[in-house]
Amino acid sequence: MSAIPKMRPIVQQTVWVAKWEHKHGEDLAIHTTEEGARKQLVAWARGCVEEWTTPEELSFYNNLPDAHLIARWFEITGEAESLYVEDHLLYSADAWTA
Repeated sequence: MSAIPKMRPIVQQTVWVAKWEHKHGEDLAIHTTEEGARKQLVAWARGCVEEWTTPEELSFYNNLPDAHLIARWFEITGEAESLYVEDHLLYSADAWTA
């Protein structure tokens, strides 16, 4: 039998999931704010941009604003990796009936 929401106000919260899809799978980090999730993407990208670039390119990418670096990540990695944020609703256990 599938779960059916109760007919009363449901306690919920939005959580933000930072995702890094790469050849070894994916890394996830769950945050209470979108800003926190986006900062996680930047930390991942800045932490390994050197692996994907030449010294000349690295200087260019190190000077890009964070949002532009993330927007170009797919291109930087030769279309091998993706960085993005998803929002999800987090419900309390009492929001559902069996």
